[in-house]
Amino acid sequence: MLFRDLFGRRNRAILHAATRSLAVIEFALDGTILDANDNFLRAMGYTLPEIRGRKHAIFVDPAQAASAEYRVFWEELRQGRHKVAEFRRLAKGGREVWIQASYTPILDRGGKPVGVAKFAMDVTQAKLQAISDQAQVASICKSQAVIRYAMDGTIKDANELFLKAAGYSNEEIVGQNHRMLVFPEQAASREYFEFWERLRQGEYVAGEYKRRGKHDREIWIMAAYTPILGLDGKPTEVVAFATDITESKLRNADFQGQIEAINRSQATIEFKLDGTILAANGNFLRAMGYDLAEIRGKHHSIFVEPDYVATPDYKAFWAKLQRGEFHAAIYKRLGKGGRVVWISASYNPVLDLDGKPCKVVKFATDITVRMEARSRAIRFADETLNKVRSVAAAVEEMSASAAQIAETMQRSHTVVDEITRQAGDANLATQRLRSAASSMDQVVQLIRSIASNISLLSLNATIESARAGEAGKGFAVVANEVKQLANQTTAATQQVAQEIEAMQLVSSEVASALGAIGTSVESLLQFVSAASGAVQEQSSATLDISSNMQAASTDVAGISRSLSEGSEQVA
Repeated sequence: MLFRDLFGRRNRAILHAATRSLAVIEFALDGTILDANDNFLRAMGYTLPEIRGRKHAIFVDPAQAASAEYRVFWEELRQGRHKVAEFRRLAKGGREVWIQASYTPILDRGGKPVGVAKFAMDVTQAKLQAISDQAQVASICKSQAVIRYAMDGTIKDANELFLKAAGYSNEEIVGQNHRMLVFPEQAASREYFEFWERLRQGEYVAGEYKRRGKHDREIWIMAAYTPILGLDGKPTEVVAFATDITESKLRNADFQGQIEAINRSQATIEFKLDGTILAANGNFLRAMGYDLAEIRGKHHSIFVEPDYVATPDYKAFWAKLQRGEFHAAIYKRLGKGGRVVWISASYNPVLDLDGKPCKVVKFATDITVRMEARSRAIRFADETLNKVRSVAAAVEEMSASAAQIAETMQRSHTVVDEITRQAGDANLATQRLRSAASSMDQVVQLIRSIASNISLLSLNATIESARAGEAGKGFAVVANEVKQLANQTTAATQQVAQEIEAMQLVSSEVASALGAIGTSVESLLQFVSAASGAVQEQSSATLDISSNMQAASTDVAGISRSLSEGSEQVA
């Protein structure tokens, strides 16, 4: 009896302690609410009169209350079966409440159920947090590669994203060691050993890692290795959440390689949007003659002429860069000591993640030598242009002179033709004169013959007059006169013959001279023709030269203008 009293008092004490800390509600076997303590009423938002006499179904969703599972739930309680679990319930106003509860059938002295007592704890916040955590984990598993390891590195499992990134199936990696996912030189390194030591000590490790996929394919991941702690605070496993960044890593490596190539070959300098110098590479510093410490923090204006700094164009130049507008041209700049430096450069606004300009990067090439050569070329082109114009003018004058000479030679050709014609006419006249002289010579011979006959006749007359005596004196006188006439005729004929002979000699000389003149005139005519043709060719060539020189003058002027325009884009 004493034992039963002591036991009864102990149970009542335990029950009293439980009702102070737990939410307690009592039901009839049909689910009718009989009683509830304050903890339960506060958790559900009701007062006792609002729920006493009503069914348990007011705390569940109508669809659940109408389900077969709900009927089985109460049937098993009526059979005296105990129920312990987390339950979703509806508080006043339909508010969702999660409870950790035990439904305990109350037995009579004969062991038969007479009612049901529920002892519950409000775990709504914990449940919602767990649901949130589960949702986050599910979300992470959908968006990230996840793999779990034992503390010795043995792979427990991996999700589809990780398997896809590595190229393995789950069966190929589960039970294998993490070393299969790194290259041999990595696995043998001090860094790899320290990596796992940190994880075993419960330290969180994150970063970018090179890993080995199937068939030794190189992959890059951005991963967080998170040790999972047990109830004793010691690590029990490691979960890695990773993102495959192989493409972006290779792309960034390519970008980095390009940037390094640019830095090796070009002068690079960075500015704030207000023009303050942030950094510059060695190529830029060598080109301008400065050390980095001499220019960092100073304004871009130290590289331009003071007169240009004060202009609206310079202010507009930086205003455009601040708006994100790109600039590229040939610029005249001042190096250390005021030395002129020419650069071919592009000013590139760099945008932040919001697409707004945050700084300016300039890539430049020192073209001072080229621009000086250009200046010399402009000077030489101007000099050449002047010389070409002078030559063109001289050629034009020579062309005019050649045209005049050609005209004169043409007139000379006409005169020589006339001389040739006249010389031919004189030659014909001389031939006629020689012919007449020949005819006269025949007359003279005839006269000589007549004179000889007259002389012979006179001699005969003299002989006959001598024979006639006195009778023949008169005849003798006549014969003497005839003889004198014959002598005079002979003398005259002799003189005429001499004159004819002299005329024939002169005619021969004239004919010979005219022949020589004709030959010389023919040669002269050939020379004049050749000279006239040559002068015409020279005139044509001179016109071509003049045209070409004019074209050359235009081309040289264009070259000079182009070279000058190339030097005018100065900022």
